[in-house]
Amino acid sequence: MPTPTPPHHLAADPLVVAQDGVATVHQLMDLGCASSVIAALCRPPGPWRRLLPRVIALQTTAPTPRQRLRGALLYAGPDALLTGPAALARYGVTSVPETPKVDVLVTHRAAPRGHAYVRVRPTIRPARRVAVDGLACVPLPRAVMDAIPYLDGHDAVASLVAEVTERALCCRGELVAEAKAAQLTSEPGILTVL
Repeated sequence: MPTPTPPHHLAADPLVVAQDGVATVHQLMDLGCASSVIAALCRPPGPWRRLLPRVIALQTTAPTPRQRLRGALLYAGPDALLTGPAALARYGVTSVPETPKVDVLVTHRAAPRGHAYVRVRPTIRPARRVAVDGLACVPLPRAVMDAIPYLDGHDAVASLVAEVTERALCCRGELVAEAKAAQLTSEPGILTVL
């Protein structure tokens, strides 16, 4: 039987470091930490904290915004992708207001339920994975279309479309194609903005 990894060494493990100090319970167990030890280390005063069900931040301090995003992806599963306002922020889009919720697109039928700050969005339309600053995101046109329901009115949608096209992050043709694929063309004003 292999010798268990001491819990204080796990924070320096390459997997945990690559995941911004966040890991799933299963990943920690694969690294040699027993589930009972994980549970004990997550009790106050720490040194770890439970970020989401089955997702642990290997620290006691509040998670950083990036750790919250990483935690959302780990919670939703291996095929999860950031979408909507969270993905747009990763792409550097500034016209969409920040939101405490993180939208995560999942393409499998066994999608977990949303929890805490994670809004899980199951889909039958898979999206291509795009790594943006080391985080898995949907392509920009999909993120734009997924953000539209959370925007306040025509002016906010027009501002978003103007920003992404004027900065050449994507072209209007890509947005129109995505709107058609998402069946948003029947929404009032979408095509006039595009």
